[in-house]
Amino acid sequence: MKLWKIVAVSALVVSGSAFATGNNHGGGGGGGPSTPPSTVPTFTATQWNSEIQIYQQGTANLANATQTGAQKSLTAVNQDGYRNSAGTNQTGDGSLISVVQKGDYNNTNVAQSANGSKVLVSQNGSGNYAQASQGANGSLTSITQVGTANLAYASQN
Repeated sequence: MKLWKIVAVSALVVSGSAFATGNNHGGGGGGGPSTPPSTVPTFTATQWNSEIQIYQQGTANLANATQTGAQKSLTAVNQDGYRNSAGTNQTGDGSLISVVQKGDYNNTNVAQSANGSKVLVSQNGSGNYAQASQGANGSLTSITQVGTANLAYASQN
């Protein structure tokens, strides 16, 4: 019986100390994960050369983000709702792709090979579709859709 008490107390001490770290990378303390802001993300240099950030809330959302050879670039996908889908492919240097979708059944596809460029997509509603292709260096594509069943196609080459 004493052995079980020692094992149980040891398990509590080990698990409690694992959650007591000050860096707040999950586990207790700190009030849970924070929601990323809904504004356009600003890329600042970190220890990483390039970043992909995906935040999804809701049910059955799909995000497929790819970066190949993209130096100092950021892809950020934020989806909130039901069955939203975002696919991105980024190969440009010093570039930004930002996709924010709120609602249901919204779909976005972005291909960016441009350097020093931005693609910003914001959809709020249901059944919206946005497609952007960007190959022109130093360019900006911005798509905003609110409502139902809107379609947007943008190409900069």
